[in-house]
Amino acid sequence: MQHFTLVTKQLSLAIDFSQYFSDHGCFVDTVEHPSDCATKIQQKNSSALFWDLSSFPWDASQPELTKLREQFKLPITLIGASKPFIAAFAAGIDDVLTLPLDFETTFARLQQRMRLYQPTTSPSSQQPIPTHKIILDDVTIDRQKYKAFKHGQDLGLTPKELKLLIYLVEQRPRVLSRQQLLAGVWGDIYDISQTSRMVDMHISHLRDKIEPNPKQPTRIKTVRGFGYHFVGNCQEI
Repeated sequence: MQHFTLVTKQLSLAIDFSQYFSDHGCFVDTVEHPSDCATKIQQKNSSALFWDLSSFPWDASQPELTKLREQFKLPITLIGASKPFIAAFAAGIDDVLTLPLDFETTFARLQQRMRLYQPTTSPSSQQPIPTHKIILDDVTIDRQKYKAFKHGQDLGLTPKELKLLIYLVEQRPRVLSRQQLLAGVWGDIYDISQTSRMVDMHISHLRDKIEPNPKQPTRIKTVRGFGYHFVGNCQEI
């Protein structure tokens, strides 16, 4: 599952990014403080960085962006520029987008930029084959199709349910609090008053679809007073 980092203080922008990228099987990790950006990229192994200039203008952000450019080999896109940013391109920024964003075009441009950062291969170089399926006994998650199947039948998981399941599997056997699940799946964009209800509702729906007996779950376990963790069998191919 690909992660992308967005640096912004604009809640509406973060929500729009999270919703569109989630529909395409990706996570958007929102960072509200530029000083936390490098840590987030490393923790999530981010594939690209988006920087909101309306929250953090170029003049003030240039030193931090310059350090990030030197530290990470990934596409960096500025958002919100009203005119071409010659200085930004000179500093190694890959793209500059104006608001409002056309997310279909933004995503297509991102895919093109990411291809430029993929290492070229030669006959003598050995590249690891990426896994694209997760087998949970009778349940198969197909990352390429972004669907889950049970005995070959589509389970009909919503994008958020599938995202939640993959996140639990990827973090196994770690126990995750509701806040950690919200941050990892909803991208830090949520109403704190809805914390318990939102996570519990999605966990319940997941259990109904993937557990042999939803009333006695054997895959997604509850840790009373804290959260949830995945404990079922898992194989990635």
